[in-house]
Amino acid sequence: MASRGAGTSGATRATGAEPGAAAAPDGGMDGQMDSRWLGAPLEQLPTPALTLDQATVRRNAERMRERCRSLGLRLRPHVKTHKTLEGAELATGGTRRGIVVSTLAEARFFAAGGFDDILYAYPLPGGRLEECAALAQRLQAFQLLLDSPQALALLRRHPLPPGKRWLVWLKLDCGNGRVGVRPTDPGAMSLARAIAEEAPEEVTLVGVYAHCGDTYGCRDVSAVQAIARATTAAVLDFVTALRQAGVPCPQASIGSTPSCSHPVPEMAQLTELHPGNYLFYDLQQTLLGSCQPEEVAIRVLTRVIGHYPHRNQLLVDCGWAALSLHGRDQAPAGCAAIEGHPQLRLVGLTQEHGQVEAIDGRLDFERFPVGSVLALIPFHHPYPPQACATAAMHPVYYVHAEGKVVELWHPVRGW
Repeated sequence: MASRGAGTSGATRATGAEPGAAAAPDGGMDGQMDSRWLGAPLEQLPTPALTLDQATVRRNAERMRERCRSLGLRLRPHVKTHKTLEGAELATGGTRRGIVVSTLAEARFFAAGGFDDILYAYPLPGGRLEECAALAQRLQAFQLLLDSPQALALLRRHPLPPGKRWLVWLKLDCGNGRVGVRPTDPGAMSLARAIAEEAPEEVTLVGVYAHCGDTYGCRDVSAVQAIARATTAAVLDFVTALRQAGVPCPQASIGSTPSCSHPVPEMAQLTELHPGNYLFYDLQQTLLGSCQPEEVAIRVLTRVIGHYPHRNQLLVDCGWAALSLHGRDQAPAGCAAIEGHPQLRLVGLTQEHGQVEAIDGRLDFERFPVGSVLALIPFHHPYPPQACATAAMHPVYYVHAEGKVVELWHPVRGW
């Protein structure tokens, strides 16, 4: 296991434990606020276990803040990858102001944790408007995305109490093809005008927001930057048209981790960026060129639980309940890279089991005794909504320094 993700040696180390022995104590994977693992060596953790290299996460956070500072832009970090107070504290540089969430559960969690200026970047959920109203009244700035006249009409039918207004961003689809109105559609301009002018005492147009999710289909940095440039141009052209038509539009925001990891100069004309995955990075981000391998902070530790020489496979205790399947057909290493062992490939996952093979030739089973630990570098995929499907499967993140656990992060769950 390599030093960054797991904190053990490059060659797989046997723990001397029987399969599953480290998982015996209660509280290891149940999400309880249990401090028994603080100070523990990583190889003693119950597996599968999601680990984060503390120094790497901190450097990734600072690097993105510096990119935004150099462009003169505000960073509004998306928290849907980590979903933790600690991660958001690092991402905001301790201000606890200006974040993006994907669920109302996240919004309530971060509001309770002292965060404000929260943008709920999801189509307005008509059946949950009371929850949105409660957050809008609780926070100084709880903000929503709209992309239809019907959503605006819904807000108009449910005005907030005196002294409060719905704060709204217009969601633009600049090529991602998921949510939003296309900026070239005539209806986009009329919708923006309606948000800004129909009932200014009830609804305020904060700005326009576009996600560069299509950057995840790229194969290199130049292709990512081409999409970032095109998205920036589309957003700025729309904002210019709005202002020329007399419609105030204070903010313009775009984002994705690939586009913000190598920002183009044109992005300096925006007002803010909203990447999310960059705190952790992952295997896909390295393939896209967003980061170097040493900048990937996340690993999933797994134990060897069986040898099957007749099919030339190891069995490990990490299945799809602990690791996303998204990389299976997209990365040479399979569902995840096995750190320090490029000769191995994770070829299959069932719910609680993983199958590991040698890429070429026979496995040296003596190198990987039952009970030994491997570190998996997960593959990221932009869908479903969680920016990192693997992180969404774990109730606790073991944050480590110098091979020992120094923090336990507990992410919010639910919608």
